Amino acid sequence: MKKVKKRSGKRGLPPGSFVQVNDEENRNTSLRVFTFDKEEWSEKTLKNLGECPVVDPTRTTWLDIDGLNTDETLQAVGKQFDLHPLLLEDVLNTEHRPKVEEYPDTLFIVAKMLTLGEENGNVQVEQICFVLRKGLVISFQERPGDILNPIRDRIRQNTGRVRRAGADYLVYALLDVIVDNYFVIVESLGERIEKLEQKVMLRPGNEDLFTMQELRSQLITIGRYVTPTRELAGRLHTMQSDVIDNSTRKYINDLQDHAVYIAETIGTHREMLTNLENSFHAMFNLRSGQVIKLLTITSTIFIPLTFIVGVYGMNFDRMPWLHSRFGFYGVMAFMIALSFGMLLWFRSKRWL
Repeated sequence: MKKVKKRSGKRGLPPGSFVQVNDEENRNTSLRVFTFDKEEWSEKTLKNLGECPVVDPTRTTWLDIDGLNTDETLQAVGKQFDLHPLLLEDVLNTEHRPKVEEYPDTLFIVAKMLTLGEENGNVQVEQICFVLRKGLVISFQERPGDILNPIRDRIRQNTGRVRRAGADYLVYALLDVIVDNYFVIVESLGERIEKLEQKVMLRPGNEDLFTMQELRSQLITIGRYVTPTRELAGRLHTMQSDVIDNSTRKYINDLQDHAVYIAETIGTHREMLTNLENSFHAMFNLRSGQVIKLLTITSTIFIPLTFIVGVYGMNFDRMPWLHSRFGFYGVMAFMIALSFGMLLWFRSKRWL
């Protein structure tokens, strides 16, 4: 995962200039619009913005834009709904931290959708932006495919409060799904940490240290977005805006509680990794110490044996047992008895 993203391309340009920060290839942009109230709903895929229905404040209109990597569509959306140039610039810049900004009769919200890669299990980050007005929600995504289908299904099946509430509740529901998916990712990483802990305690290997560093990096990535998401929810709860109904604020407060819990869980997992890394080094040092102790004891046993063999390897004719019939067997028996005696002595000293 690329950790350093360059934003120097904006240097010297006036505010509101469109500069794409991400380096992904352009993808086709899809436009889909949901219009609903508690009685009925409609869903339509648009070929162009001219097909977008007129916003009715008594109903909720959700313009769902996927795969926004070019500025042509963005400029058309800005012109159609009279969006501020700085807001449009922030939509195209996908390296923003989660935040909320207030414009006249408009709230602009930046959030981060996190998913786990199917192949390598790494955390993948995608920016999603929301424009909230009375009766209107516009969502901008980097690429097609997301985790928001449960909200679309609630609209189609008229389950929950989303059809009975306003556009502000729709934005809350979308943010809630995004934050709930943080739980899935954090729990998955927690399970990996627990499995790694069991492996380290049984038989630690060098690859475990790399796995710890990878897990720590992913937790840091999640934490980078959870903390500002908590701040985002807190500001939405306290800010005085006409586009947020008081009945929705208590739900937003619950969203903030979820973000706080996730942040605390991430902190716990990072402490677990730190303790696990300390245990890894302790187990590794213990194994190394046992190997060194075994080699030392083996060398100590062979020192007197080597001395005896060296003495009897000297080229002298007159030596005890040199011409004896049982001399060789006597020396071998003495060397074996000496070895066992040293082992018993080491054991009595609790060195074995």
